[in-house]
Amino acid sequence: MCTLDEIILFRQTKGKKKLILDTNVLLLLFIGMNDISSLSKYGCTQKYTEDDYRLLLKILGFFESEIVITPHTIAEFSNFFKRDIKNPKLHHYMVMVMDKLKNYKEEYISLKELLKIEVKALVSFGFPDMSIIEAAIKIDAVILTDEVNLCDHANLKRIPNIRFSALRAANVLAISSR
Repeated sequence: MCTLDEIILFRQTKGKKKLILDTNVLLLLFIGMNDISSLSKYGCTQKYTEDDYRLLLKILGFFESEIVITPHTIAEFSNFFKRDIKNPKLHHYMVMVMDKLKNYKEEYISLKELLKIEVKALVSFGFPDMSIIEAAIKIDAVILTDEVNLCDHANLKRIPNIRFSALRAANVLAISSR
């Protein structure tokens, strides 16, 4: 799905589904939630704007309120977070993240399950992205990511997904044509 209209149509036809967030979108959500004006200050979110954060919140409203993540995603998130945010802000941000994560659903894909995936896919996408694919299949969820390759792979597997970068572009065009 690359436009809000497509998301709305999906919701109307399929109902309110679970949403699995990829690392990059999770970073946008939490950093924006803590201090929307600081998005451009960190390497992991510098490509995002305040409008992108607001767009993300709008997207979340079309899905179940309980966001789904995988342990692989939260590990990847933590690595980027620690790399880009330094103390004392890191401590403050981490307290907020830990509080918010209490309301999220963790979908665990075991190593045994991941090792059944073809090597070519693991080489191309890695364990975090493949855990998202497998979790989406397992719980019949929609994937929200900013990675074109992950969306393409999800499309091949017939897993509904939202490519945030395409949605951003469509949103910018819609705003500029007003």
